[in-house]
Amino acid sequence: MRAWLVQGEPGGEGDALGCVLRQWAGRPENNHWSVDCLRRTADLASLVQASRPDVLVLSEPSCPAGPWTAEVLAHGAGLVVAAALERAESYRALAEQHAIQLTPLPPTVEAVGLAILNVLACLRRQHGWEARIEQLQQRLTDRIVIERAKGILVERLGISEREAYKRLRVLSRRQRRQIRDIAQSLLDTQPLLLPEMNGLSGLAHRENLPSLDHPDDAS
Repeated sequence: MRAWLVQGEPGGEGDALGCVLRQWAGRPENNHWSVDCLRRTADLASLVQASRPDVLVLSEPSCPAGPWTAEVLAHGAGLVVAAALERAESYRALAEQHAIQLTPLPPTVEAVGLAILNVLACLRRQHGWEARIEQLQQRLTDRIVIERAKGILVERLGISEREAYKRLRVLSRRQRRQIRDIAQSLLDTQPLLLPEMNGLSGLAHRENLPSLDHPDDAS
């Protein structure tokens, strides 16, 4: 696990936070953590994207929030901010979209440690939600593809939707492929079955190719 101490102006609370963070990481139960210190620069977002630290830690007085904060957090790191109570409001909007934990000033080992553990828990929940949303979106996409394939079978074969689905399922089992893949294959071949609906006949004529409407033309 990696924590990055993001430093702004030298001195003050930023240096104190660095000492506290190193003390926390030096405890035996935290020996799986590494701590690196770096200055906030214009390429910080790129560094976070490339190196993927787990948590960023900063002192708000020396490194206040700004447009750069959202840009950095978009790459998936959690953020622990040591801040005075009156400055907490400036992080409300960010905290609604990203994993952020505030800890009071002056920083203490216990408070910073708890904030890091809490922000990791927030990250896990966030990743779980994102995975669930992606799963639901994929299921919806698959359902649309299957329903379209069923519609083609119903129209061309004059069968019921239930029978159309049964045929897709049987072929799926025989070929050991997902029903969604079978349905997509049917959709991909549909233009060959209905050339007049996709302008293929006209395209063949313009390019002096044999028309799909008249196979005998190819001889």
